[in-house]
Amino acid sequence: MAKRRHVTGEATRTALMVAAERLFAERGVEGVTMREIQERAGQSNASVITYHFGSKTGLVQALIRWRNTELDRRRAELLDDAREDGREQDPGAVVWLVVRPLAESIAAGEMFVPFLARLSENPRATQEYWPADIDDWSTDLMEKLVGGAIADMPDRLRRGRAFQLYNSVLNLLGEQARAAHPISEVQLHNYVDAWVGMLTAPASEDTRALLAGG
Repeated sequence: MAKRRHVTGEATRTALMVAAERLFAERGVEGVTMREIQERAGQSNASVITYHFGSKTGLVQALIRWRNTELDRRRAELLDDAREDGREQDPGAVVWLVVRPLAESIAAGEMFVPFLARLSENPRATQEYWPADIDDWSTDLMEKLVGGAIADMPDRLRRGRAFQLYNSVLNLLGEQARAAHPISEVQLHNYVDAWVGMLTAPASEDTRALLAGG
């Protein structure tokens, strides 16, 4: 009986996270109430979120941990492949490390990417809801990989390109997922070509002059 209750409890947790993910993807974390999540998940108990997650913040953090586990596994797999092929510093390989796991998540019917896009719109919310016990792959590792791919670019510009790349990927793919527009491999490769171009575009003389003067 205890095992059955555990299975039922896990099913309820999953249903709540999936419902929350879809609502957050549509309106952002701040635009959704706990009651809406409860009802979308088909739960009649008004305290079900508090019981399973402690709070709305606890639910958001559990959702991030849940989805991030698979994304991190896939990124590590792709990074290992790139290292084996000697392409760890190849701009195209770096962009695919960002894009492929997110595209696969969308293809699986998950709404985590548009949720992340909504979350990234509010830096305060990102700081509040991102779990302290997991690394944000989009920052330190992203900057390191981008730094290797465009090593001849000044550090300040490299950091800006890393930020621009990640947010552009999140927003474009997130919008496609939110609109339920399937992304073909042709489209995806075309997007990646454009992101590689953005990442590797040389800094203009004007930009370098401003950087030197500032």
